[in-house]
Amino acid sequence: MEKEKQEIKFEEKVSELEKIIGELENGNVDLEDSIEKYAYAMQLAKECDDKLKQIEERVNKIVAENGTVEDFDLME
Repeated sequence: MEKEKQEIKFEEKVSELEKIIGELENGNVDLEDSIEKYAYAMQLAKECDDKLKQIEERVNKIVAENGTVEDFDLME
C-alpha cells in the first residue's frame, strides 16, 4: 500500500479512491487491510479536497485588462 513520494495526478487519486471504496464496500478485505485502506483513502480524500480548494481559488480570480489579478464577481 505504500506509495512512492512522487506526485500523483488528481484524476489518479480519485480513481484510486473509488477503487478502495469499492473494495471496502465489497467486504472481502480482512480487518487489518481494511484499516490500512481506510486510512489511505482518507489521506487521498484530503489531498483531493485540498487540490479542489486550490483550483477554486484560482478560478475565482481573473486577470484584469491591466494584467492585475482580481477577485471574480458576478454582480458587476
